[in-house]
Amino acid sequence: MVIQLPSEIREDFERLKRRRVLSCSFEDIWPKLEIYLYLLSRWSIRISLVSRRDLSIVATKHLGQALTMVPIVASIPRRMVMDIGSGTGFPAIPLKIVFPDSYFVFVESRRKRAHFLKEVVRAVGLDRIEVVNDRIENLNPVGADLVTARAVASPEKLLDLVQRHLSPHGWILSTLGEDAAYSGLLGWRIDRVGSSLGLFH
Repeated sequence: MVIQLPSEIREDFERLKRRRVLSCSFEDIWPKLEIYLYLLSRWSIRISLVSRRDLSIVATKHLGQALTMVPIVASIPRRMVMDIGSGTGFPAIPLKIVFPDSYFVFVESRRKRAHFLKEVVRAVGLDRIEVVNDRIENLNPVGADLVTARAVASPEKLLDLVQRHLSPHGWILSTLGEDAAYSGLLGWRIDRVGSSLGLFH
């Protein structure tokens, strides 16, 4: 596959790399992330994965936010990770690239977006991963150590949806939704089952 990112996306991608958001031990992931962004830009033309306005800042805005999760994910159990509403692949694809030994389950109810995720998995060469084209409510419990989700305005609603899929000591990590962003709480939230812990970054 010949990878040629559109110039504005490449410039933004290089800006993100210069920020050194990852430790040196993760330097080898950038080529895989580049393939992912290339496919994201191509598919966005057809099925509107990312708005035209956001495509020029997709690396620093969306990919960068996903990569800020890496230190916290590295510090907790992650044998099995379930991502809810995987859609565009944030934060699930970057996290899977960083943590190849973890088994990931991507849950996406929209057929075209599930097809996109399967194409990324194939093109990037990811394994130990399952893309499920269904709603979370229809799935059997999986015993995940970690559940991730993007742009969730209500952590309580998310907990109701995923609690039965978590291991007894599982964690939930979610980027905050627009409602929280308007309140000035930008970043992500992490909760442990049975605990009131909530961290905002």
